[in-house]
Amino acid sequence: MQFWLLASDIYLVGLGLTVAVVVYPAFHLVGAGQWLPYHEAHVRRISFAVAPAWAVQGIGTLWWLLHGPNRLFALAHAVLALGAVALTALQAMPIHHRLSRHHDDQDIAQLQTWHWVRTTLWIACVVVVAVAR
Repeated sequence: MQFWLLASDIYLVGLGLTVAVVVYPAFHLVGAGQWLPYHEAHVRRISFAVAPAWAVQGIGTLWWLLHGPNRLFALAHAVLALGAVALTALQAMPIHHRLSRHHDDQDIAQLQTWHWVRTTLWIACVVVVAVAR
């Protein structure tokens, strides 16, 4: 199971870096006339990209917590992974909700900042699983 957990964590890091370096900076380039359909498509499509990996990460983390080995590492991983989910729910989603109504460079900048924090948490998840192996 740790293989699948590590694979999902690495995938999330790759996705996070791609979004941070390519997708969110491009948000600033979308014109007002295209913003609403562009953002709507982004939100719909990114959900398909992240949801399966989060499911595998969640199941893998739960399995690791319940069955070991190295439960202290499993707990650390769970805290980091839940932190990323919490950041998404409490920071990224409300910003995306505001962006679904209108383009705002300040909201995009905030989104980028919180996204870097989330990506750092995903990187830390990879490190925890790799060290625990």
